[in-house]
Amino acid sequence: MKKIKIQGKEYPVRLTIGAMVAYKRDTGEDFTQFRGDDMEKLGCIIFHAVRTACKSDGVAFPFDKPDDMIDYIDMDQATAALGLAAGQEGVQDAKKN
Repeated sequence: MKKIKIQGKEYPVRLTIGAMVAYKRDTGEDFTQFRGDDMEKLGCIIFHAVRTACKSDGVAFPFDKPDDMIDYIDMDQATAALGLAAGQEGVQDAKKN
């Protein structure tokens, strides 16, 4: 199981169907269109991937919105959490997971 460290605490992170649905609700864009080079959208999908994984695993999740969380995550963490290479490469692999 993938984890991401935020403010010194590890949280589960995975691309659930719920995360992809929430991403579409927030951005108006289907996740299949995600390219990985838009930082606002990257923050949105990371937020929902962590939030829904925490919900599924029964882990407390203290953040209410992406802006509450994304200042604590760097690009390497974000792309590693989703299985992406920085930028566009590897996005198709993340969509399969």
